[in-house]
Amino acid sequence: MKKGLFTAAAAVMGAAALFSFAGCGKGNGKITVSIGMWPDSTLTQDVAMFEEWERQFEADYPEYDIVADKYDYSADTIAAKATAKQLPTVFQTYFTEPQKLIERKWIVDITDEITELGWLDKMDANMRAAVSKDGRCYGVPRDGYGMGMFLNLAMLYDVGVIEKNADGSYKLHDEAGNPLYPTTFAEVREVSELIVESYESTYGLVVLSANMNGGWQFSNMAWNFGCDALQVEEGGKVTANLNDAGAVRALEWIRDMANDGLIYPDASLSYSDWYAKIGSKNVAMAFCGSDALMMPVTNFNFNKDDIAFVPMPTGDGESRYSLYGGTPYVFAGNATKEQVKGALLFLKYMGRSPETDALSINAVELGHKTAQAKGMPILPSIRPWVNEDYLTKVNALDEKYINVNTYYYKDFFDTIEDYKRSEEPYYCQDMYKLLDNALQSVISKPGTANCQALLDTANSQFQNNYLNKL
Repeated sequence: MKKGLFTAAAAVMGAAALFSFAGCGKGNGKITVSIGMWPDSTLTQDVAMFEEWERQFEADYPEYDIVADKYDYSADTIAAKATAKQLPTVFQTYFTEPQKLIERKWIVDITDEITELGWLDKMDANMRAAVSKDGRCYGVPRDGYGMGMFLNLAMLYDVGVIEKNADGSYKLHDEAGNPLYPTTFAEVREVSELIVESYESTYGLVVLSANMNGGWQFSNMAWNFGCDALQVEEGGKVTANLNDAGAVRALEWIRDMANDGLIYPDASLSYSDWYAKIGSKNVAMAFCGSDALMMPVTNFNFNKDDIAFVPMPTGDGESRYSLYGGTPYVFAGNATKEQVKGALLFLKYMGRSPETDALSINAVELGHKTAQAKGMPILPSIRPWVNEDYLTKVNALDEKYINVNTYYYKDFFDTIEDYKRSEEPYYCQDMYKLLDNALQSVISKPGTANCQALLDTANSQFQNNYLNKL
């Protein structure tokens, strides 16, 4: 992955800090389990929710002591935390990271513990593969996301792109069922031109280019402009392909949008900026993960009834992918088996397991109720577990609590299984950083940027500094 971990699920399952030790007890003879997802003290409703889970867990398992321990995962800080043995017992990361963490022994094998619980074969297959190596499992999924396009429906209606029904709801398809919203990058440009013509100091699209978030989004754009892969593996050798013709076309599209004043003119934007620009009505469209759609609402009071989330556009008329990733829970390399078992059981009390007993489903419902009390939009989501009894029960809760017009999300969720594509396999975050550099150049100097040369440079650096190490 790409982005900060404070996404849709993390708004309820965020992290906050009180202590910083993964394995030690507090001198009371109990087994300490430090939880890296504890909410910040300012999020009082979330804290109350976690405290209720803690109370229930410790009543049922008095041998354990649950401790809050803030850790917002960062590729830049993980080495120091792991070397000092200061990682929480359980913490969140990105699906691009477990292979590196496994190789360096910064997270621990939990196969025996989840097999004993009966969870191993209930995971989504793609998510399980992301946290496994050599047949052993090192994490469990929190949730998944697919990349798509966020639309400000009010703006698109104002400029005549979409229509309204008699009841005032937005109409996203014509009478034949064809989308009225943009489905190609050429149409995204056309809509952006309408937005710029109709609104003052407002842009069609926000394009990220910092903190590895730009490269993350750009990889999906490159695929959709016809790049088969940014990394090519043949005969045991992995070759960089960042300067593929499809990737060049994608970068040229961004350059031309920037040159014509159609994207927000800032070459230093990262993930929090997309929802800041959307929420402040500075842009009409943004690319983001399906797990973060509530962020403009919770942070900027954006009207949840003006949101649609649709599939990523195609650049060449044929290629259409949705970058598919998510957030796993992983466990500190120095955690004991008892601590791992306790941490896994606590995930059950959080409603983050495939269990379907009353305690587990009540925990899921408490999450919905807390979100509802905070005025958050409750949206469809991509499930981390695939056992039928789990899906039946959580889908029933969705029907009870979802508070948005699901028609505005239907095209995305109806196609995600066909469009989804996992992130590139090797040194992904490092690759994104190099692509950020190219994006910053074309956004800051679109009149002179040479897209082919920029991607040639990124490609050479990625091959020589990273892939040649494999």
